[in-house]
Amino acid sequence: MSSIELPSPFQLVELDCVDSTNAEAKRLAEQGAPDCTIVWAKCQTSGRGRRGRKWVSDTGNLYFSILLRMPYPMETMTQLSFVAANAVADAVSVAAPRGAFVNVKWPNDVLVEGKKVSGILMEGEPDIKTGAFKYLVLGIGVNIANHPVVEEGAYPATSLAAQGSVGEGLSVEKMLDTLAKRFLAGVATWRNLGFGPIRRHWLARAKGVGGPVAVRLPNETIEGVFGALDENGALVLHLDGQPNRVITAGDVFISQNSPHI
Repeated sequence: MSSIELPSPFQLVELDCVDSTNAEAKRLAEQGAPDCTIVWAKCQTSGRGRRGRKWVSDTGNLYFSILLRMPYPMETMTQLSFVAANAVADAVSVAAPRGAFVNVKWPNDVLVEGKKVSGILMEGEPDIKTGAFKYLVLGIGVNIANHPVVEEGAYPATSLAAQGSVGEGLSVEKMLDTLAKRFLAGVATWRNLGFGPIRRHWLARAKGVGGPVAVRLPNETIEGVFGALDENGALVLHLDGQPNRVITAGDVFISQNSPHI
């Protein structure tokens, strides 16, 4: 019997430890697992972040993946990472100490007091014939009890414990419950009203918009001003005396003096 009851239509698969909740969710997807299956593990032995980075997965934090089966085009489905980021930021705001600054950072990180507390990894199995995904997996990690020591030059990390959360603010089960409910509400908004409200919700908490940022791409690093988030969620970078660049994937580094919004 699971220690947590999630609202319908979620189906919870609870594991003590797994290589990666995303990997397990994809295996279950290939076996026919239904939409809104959640894979939750107490620890991961091979947790991954974006661009193949290792995600340190000690016990005491939240690691889970949501399997989604929705017949939408690929470019539309990528908007769900912003639905997820909003849900994480909402849930972290509930758990964080009163008055803590909780922000989102493009493309899919959540920050507390300017340090990374959560990351999201979205992976899908494309169907070339239809132009949609056969399924999509959203992996979410939230640092609750502890956080990794990051390599030099990487974005600083934190945990809710390090920020002073106590009691239910340190409950992995409570975080999963709150986050799942916020995500469900966000998906309903997205389906009924489109990306507009999701985009506005995200921008209200966005770190760095209107200020200087450096965007690290595979072959170059570009400095400019984070001008906007376009209608599909890409970062619009304003360059001095040059045409705007539209960035669909990359790592953003924000000046500590940049505005929250």
